[in-house]
Amino acid sequence: MSFWNIIKSLDFKQLWILFLWFIQHPLFMFATAKATYFTIRIAQKEFPDIHDQDNKANAFRHALWNILIAKESVKFSSDVEAVLNWTKRITDWHEEFSPNKEMARLMDLHNNQFGRNKFLDLKEKSTETIVISLKNEFTNAVQVKHTSEFKNLENQLVYLEK
Repeated sequence: MSFWNIIKSLDFKQLWILFLWFIQHPLFMFATAKATYFTIRIAQKEFPDIHDQDNKANAFRHALWNILIAKESVKFSSDVEAVLNWTKRITDWHEEFSPNKEMARLMDLHNNQFGRNKFLDLKEKSTETIVISLKNEFTNAVQVKHTSEFKNLENQLVYLEK
């Protein structure tokens, strides 16, 4: 889904929240929009038409999205903690408004967190290096089938379907 399609799908309350965040954090919102655009482009290039399923490609996309939001946002703030808080806030908000079943939502939230954790190691790396690093994480990715399985997997990508 493109950035503008996401915006068009929002209801008034969601648009109002985004507007308020834009007023409060215009540079972070710009960084988020830019990161979202590049994340979708990269995911489509790497995994044509399959990154919107509950698979490893989707796990990749969510982790990459969080890394790129933080990477773009840190250009406007040297406070890494504030950048990661922003990244969590905006990606958690996305999971609240997007219709997802519980397991898919938990998977997305987990992979978002994985991406934020990886950002600390990859913040100085090029986007190409980040993509390679995330694809290398597939060897350790874990397929989950129950909510209880998310525990103790914080250092691994997770997915639901092959």
